[in-house]
Amino acid sequence: MRVDVVLLTKNSMKPCLPECVKSIYDNVPVNKLIVVDGGSTDGTVEYLERMPSAVVIDDSNGNRATARQKGIETVETEFHVHVDSDVILCEGWFEKALRHVEDDVGAVWGVAVPIEQHTFNIVYAMSKFYRMSIRDMLVKQMRSERCMTHDTLFRTEPLKDVRIPRDMHIWEDEYIGRHVIKKGYRFLKVKEPYCLHNVSEKGRDSAVLNGYLLHKYGLWNFKMVLMRFILTVPKCAWIYAVTRDLEAARRQALTYTLTMKGWLAYG
Repeated sequence: MRVDVVLLTKNSMKPCLPECVKSIYDNVPVNKLIVVDGGSTDGTVEYLERMPSAVVIDDSNGNRATARQKGIETVETEFHVHVDSDVILCEGWFEKALRHVEDDVGAVWGVAVPIEQHTFNIVYAMSKFYRMSIRDMLVKQMRSERCMTHDTLFRTEPLKDVRIPRDMHIWEDEYIGRHVIKKGYRFLKVKEPYCLHNVSEKGRDSAVLNGYLLHKYGLWNFKMVLMRFILTVPKCAWIYAVTRDLEAARRQALTYTLTMKGWLAYG
């Protein structure tokens, strides 16, 4: 089996595009590498155009929602893979993902382990709280919260009629996942395969938009947002107590409080 791979980019050379692309070709039987680029100026497009079977699509006037839509519409294989440009796939990624595929499975997401220091410390502290490994904790968290596309194997058929709202340049992955589920398929979240995620801080505006879109599209209810807001102080205190990383605690606090701000802004 060979599969198309969808890769969204915009000035993606840093932190790890060469390592990301190498991990794709080393661990996935690539039919086409479908690159949807948002207007890179750092050599991203020139680098990717040299890759075997690469198809580069310009989306300079778009965002993650339009890019994801264009990528899906270009797919030709029965299954395809979405890989973020800031991840590195584990060895044997495709074979490990394929083991989970059954007739009722529409997608398999491999857990994304953050390697940026402050984000890792948040995850590490919570793994200590739940008394489980980091990968187990991440899968437990994501199973109940959202669908992701860091490194995800999709069945193509249920996505043929997906139409992602243009303003969903955050949470477009959740929209895609819910579409797969509505079609009667399961969206699996597993700890094997996995990827290493060079996550970067998105900033205040992104966190506010996050809450706004959660409300607008009914992705979370108010109870879910309120619970996280209430837990801001105790959770941040725990993160600091375990890691002594004040920046990690600060980022977690901003995420919860600004998400609440965005949620209220829509109402």
